[in-house]
Amino acid sequence: MKRLSVLLSVPLIILLVISLVISCAPEAKEAVVLRLVVPPPPGDWLTDKDIAMAERFNERADGEYVIQVFPGESLVKIPEYLDAVRTGAVEMSDVAWGIYAGLDPRLGAYEIPFLFNNIRASGAAQEASVELMDPVYQEKFNQKVLASLTTGSMEMFSTRPVKTMDDWEGLLVGAINPQLAAMTEAIGGAPVTVVWTDLYSNLEKGVIDAALNSTQGSIMWRLTDVCSYVTLFNGSFGQNAYNINLDVWEAMPEHIQDILLEEVKAAAEFGNDEFVRLSDEDVETLTAMGVDVYSLPKAERDRWYEACRPYIEGQLSGLGDFGEEIKQIADEANSQFP
Repeated sequence: MKRLSVLLSVPLIILLVISLVISCAPEAKEAVVLRLVVPPPPGDWLTDKDIAMAERFNERADGEYVIQVFPGESLVKIPEYLDAVRTGAVEMSDVAWGIYAGLDPRLGAYEIPFLFNNIRASGAAQEASVELMDPVYQEKFNQKVLASLTTGSMEMFSTRPVKTMDDWEGLLVGAINPQLAAMTEAIGGAPVTVVWTDLYSNLEKGVIDAALNSTQGSIMWRLTDVCSYVTLFNGSFGQNAYNINLDVWEAMPEHIQDILLEEVKAAAEFGNDEFVRLSDEDVETLTAMGVDVYSLPKAERDRWYEACRPYIEGQLSGLGDFGEEIKQIADEANSQFP
């Protein structure tokens, strides 16, 4: 009987030890989710590059952190992206800064008209842009800037030819940020504030006669269906950037910060290089689509610049030392790509 009792007690002891080991083992932590909002819809290569970036990050983060990408306005309306990241309603965004320049003119400084000679100069200035803008976002908008990229020149897509300043007269022009609105007014057109996702519908309905938008964006958004003419003049250059809520960033382990920076910078560099590469192809693509493509002669572009110069100089001087730094960065980039 005693032998039987011992035999029965051994399995019980083993089970007790196993249960103690299991109860003492640390519970698996749930991944911290980083919601990344991006304006383009699913299927757009700008969204695809962020999905690819998220996949690379998620694999390297090994379950500690996970990026989830929300395209278009599936989670937050585009005009609310900035405030959503600031408050932590979402953790990250990849969006154009210039549309928020009404909150702080520094946010639109890189999109001041005629600041850059061409897309290559705009692309070359992006690294310096991050260094300059990061303190602004941290101090005023509770965000850290991770990386940025050029999105190309905002060219004139129109329902009638625009070749001279006289052609701007009476032209209702869709302007997606304050800088483009000011440029339109200075040259002689009538700016209409439009979120770029609504450019197509506004052109189709005749609310506007023209839109200032990048060639690549216009091809992707099919503005070519409602515009027969495009005038290339390198007037103002778009810029997208990756921002993250500062509290979320500071709570990250250092190794996760390093991974995030590496992958976001890689995505931004890819996007920057793609926009530069596609800028040459876009002219051929537009021509093949039946669009009348007109490259503005230098003499006429100089006239448009002169019309905008009081606004340009006022913007830069109004920004004080910040404006001087912007001009210095632009001058250096322009010297590389005249």
